[in-house]
Amino acid sequence: MRTRDPIQELYTDRGTLYQRLFVDFLGWGRELEHFFRKAIEIRPNSRILDAGCGTGVITRILYQLAQEKGYEGIQFHAFDLTPKMLEIFRQWITEQDATNVELAQADVLETGGLPAHWKEYDLIVSATMLEYLPKNQVKDALTNLKQLLRDGGLLLILITRRNRLTRWLAGKWWKTNTFEEREIQTLLQDAGFDTIELMDFSPGWSKSIIVVEAKKEPMKVISR
Repeated sequence: MRTRDPIQELYTDRGTLYQRLFVDFLGWGRELEHFFRKAIEIRPNSRILDAGCGTGVITRILYQLAQEKGYEGIQFHAFDLTPKMLEIFRQWITEQDATNVELAQADVLETGGLPAHWKEYDLIVSATMLEYLPKNQVKDALTNLKQLLRDGGLLLILITRRNRLTRWLAGKWWKTNTFEEREIQTLLQDAGFDTIELMDFSPGWSKSIIVVEAKKEPMKVISR
């Protein structure tokens, strides 16, 4: 596996802080739960991938929603580059006895190393992960994620919006890039997505986060 040592070191040192401060205290987890409750429909027997899962906030929310609705047969897969983040996530899985959640340490730029059955997803979510890649490699990451979707599957991206505040925080604290809406739309088009839609987030967080949904359309067969 290709490693990005600065990122692993950052989240090894700050993994618990990320969960307690960003997800819990600053309300990132609550905002995500509100968003997924109103904007995303999951169904029984779905296959869902959390790409760059961190401590698992996305999967935890979707797992909870599936439990509330009594949906069965849903498979959750999640990967991250940093073992410390996965360790925190595994503690939650054990506490919940969530037998339908599988984890792997992996790099979005090397998805060929994922388990062989990790494919044909109905939904892939990537939340604040692509920012950590060099910008010239983001298209490669999106292409890899597209290959893991089934035809008709959805890729949902939450990514840091560029403004004066996020440029300072992202650069000084989390060591990430920031993006503009048109920039991420173009990258998705370059990765082969045709159906791309910007989505509404909460008024407060929308100043800092772009949410975009892209659909993998079935390959067109031209008859002669």
